[in-house]
Amino acid sequence: MMKRAIPVGLALALSAGLSVGAPKKGTEKDNPKCTANPVFEKFPNSVYHSCEKSRFSKLDVYIAKDPAKIGGAYEKDAKEGEYWYYFDLVTADANGAYPSRLELFRNFENALKAAGGTMLHSDGDRSFTYTITRPSGEYWGQVGCGAGSAAKCDRIQHKIVRVAAMEQSVAVSADQIRKSLSDTGKMVFYGIYFDTDKATLKAESDPTLAEMARFLRASPQTKVFIVGHTDMQGGIEHNLKLSRERAAAVAAALSGKHGIAKDRLAADGVGPLAPVATNDGEAGRAKNRRVEMVLR
Repeated sequence: MMKRAIPVGLALALSAGLSVGAPKKGTEKDNPKCTANPVFEKFPNSVYHSCEKSRFSKLDVYIAKDPAKIGGAYEKDAKEGEYWYYFDLVTADANGAYPSRLELFRNFENALKAAGGTMLHSDGDRSFTYTITRPSGEYWGQVGCGAGSAAKCDRIQHKIVRVAAMEQSVAVSADQIRKSLSDTGKMVFYGIYFDTDKATLKAESDPTLAEMARFLRASPQTKVFIVGHTDMQGGIEHNLKLSRERAAAVAAALSGKHGIAKDRLAADGVGPLAPVATNDGEAGRAKNRRVEMVLR
């Protein structure tokens, strides 16, 4: 039977053309390049044959239009974040028997339910998509038989996404800041990072702070507000305070480290009161956690 389930993943693309032989009993070994599946523990008598991992990718998830008809018409939704792919091989048991496709399906289905997840759509007994939320994040995924027949399934496939915003590696330029302020009166920054639930700036923020300062030095008459924004998680008073402290930390870095006059920088925060996306999922919450520069 399936062991306990842990977090969860996303959409599966079945590859019937794979020609990988099942390992012989007693010779099974995990591919040393593969880390543990973040969603389910391995099916008994299975090994990680191949795997992929990316810190940011996109997958399409299939969601039934009518939850009462899980195998019926569906909609497609794209999820982005940390990504895993697994192709597992299953060996025969002591009696030489392999699990059926339905046995695999039911095992993963029951493990998902026990972990508090939700099945979103099923392709008969071949595979199903699902979602589950854990302290480590919001996971979307699909699991099912990767090859074989209804009576014998010796391959399992997973594709997994833990929803997360992409870390902005390329800093917005001073010219982009100037243009945005000229066109809209503000500039939104996602390249400024803080420790979780704190106003401590991370080193990854340095490139963006440098470009902010470069713009301000090139426009010596410009005065701006630095405005902090949070998502809706936590109490409103806490988030208002946190957003103000984060804005103040950015202003302090611009003045203390980059030499921008303090009287040109006014720091304030509005917490979760000016969202740009829904707070229902991590992708939207990530968009709401931001810093803005506003002309004053």
